[in-house]
Amino acid sequence: MDQYNEEYFIRGKKAGVSLYENYRWLPDLTRPMVRAIVDHLRVRPADTVLDFGCARGYTVRALREFGYKGFGVDGSHWAVQNCDDAVRAYVGHVGDPPAMSEGEFDWVVAKDVLEHVPNVLRIVGILMRAAARGVFAVVPLSLINGAPYVVGEYERDATHVHRLTLDTWALMFLQPGWRVEMAYRIRGVKDNYAHHAKGNGFITARRID
Repeated sequence: MDQYNEEYFIRGKKAGVSLYENYRWLPDLTRPMVRAIVDHLRVRPADTVLDFGCARGYTVRALREFGYKGFGVDGSHWAVQNCDDAVRAYVGHVGDPPAMSEGEFDWVVAKDVLEHVPNVLRIVGILMRAAARGVFAVVPLSLINGAPYVVGEYERDATHVHRLTLDTWALMFLQPGWRVEMAYRIRGVKDNYAHHAKGNGFITARRID
């Protein structure tokens, strides 16, 4: 995961490797987004929430500020070592494959991460086993599998490896005992790209009681 280094997160645009520029804690953006995710999933006060691909832990910080039991893991050593001091105790490095126990967390959130993962089917399976209640994923979309992203800006991230339709992404989560919802919009999450009608995909997989 050496490619997800300081250059990627701090000087990504200038270096031509990512969309990040001085990636830092931006509470006015992160708090409303996390509130929208929590409300969408109907997270209960006692639930544990894992942010898979948490980078520097800002979603974890917002979860904790709202009183939820937020945790984060990331494959980037640099991001984990330089995570937000407020959540250092709750953020850790994850290997490949991730070591997670069955039902270890109530919810797993994977926002803007699965498109980076080469072995994505295996990772989705691991995340679903680790989630006692459900998984929420946000992914960039193509209108045809293998075609450029609807949001052209996403092509500027050199680490993206999957260009898939919403249906193709959702099929990865279809397993017995699960209900899968897919949408092109969840209000409050990635609103800055809402003018791209089918630019992002939102997949919510819930265990059937």
